[in-house]
Amino acid sequence: MKQWLKSHPSAFFVCVILLVFVGLLIVNETSIFRNHKVYTFEEAYEQQLQNGVLHTKSGEAGFVEATHEDIKHSMKIKHTDSDLMYMDLSEPVNMSEAEVNEMLKGSGILEGQGKVFLEAQKRYEVNVIYLVSHAQLETGQGQSELAQGIQKGNQRYYNFFGIGAFDRDAIKTGTSYAMKAKWTSPEKAIMGGAEFVRQQYFENGQLTLYQMRWNPQAPGTHQYASDVDWATRIAQQMAHYYKSYGIKKERVLKDYYVKN
Repeated sequence: MKQWLKSHPSAFFVCVILLVFVGLLIVNETSIFRNHKVYTFEEAYEQQLQNGVLHTKSGEAGFVEATHEDIKHSMKIKHTDSDLMYMDLSEPVNMSEAEVNEMLKGSGILEGQGKVFLEAQKRYEVNVIYLVSHAQLETGQGQSELAQGIQKGNQRYYNFFGIGAFDRDAIKTGTSYAMKAKWTSPEKAIMGGAEFVRQQYFENGQLTLYQMRWNPQAPGTHQYASDVDWATRIAQQMAHYYKSYGIKKERVLKDYYVKN
């Protein structure tokens, strides 16, 4: 073997490079679900109840403060939950522009933006069905004030994903963020929303709707929304499309907490 290595040094280095490449590929495929469990469920739940952590729930008169029971129920991982709540959203979905535009029919200002949503998926590696479902939910099917664009001077600013739109004054704060991000067209708002999700959540290890909402590794911090049903509502919207187009659910993880 030693003699062979001496006489074939280039082959040896090629083998080493291939082994390193395979190792990196395996790490990359598994790292998205590196699940360093920190808390038990009960500990995570207690963290969610700390002062300053806002949790809301939709009621007849709009959103109201969620009860402790509401929070615990929504946090709990149930067999009846859609797998889409726990699926890796960084995996692309193979869909045509016509199919995405079909999903967007009746979605107001979002209608006909299939090409842009697919470009956002490709550029930022964010599941296009998630992007569409999230935008539809956040904008009330493209009809919200932020979706229609807020006029500031000679420019309109758009925000389709509720980014920076804090509950106390969602229109003002959401518009302020869109102005800062320079989302001056629907196309820019779609691309910018996908970039935000990728950079702020996926790169922080929050790759599923559940992780984005409840952040099991740091409960009560860096959570996308205050609505306790946020993840469930987006998952339900996604489930409709997954069923309609016969798409297989990939990479599902439901184990986030240390066992008692």
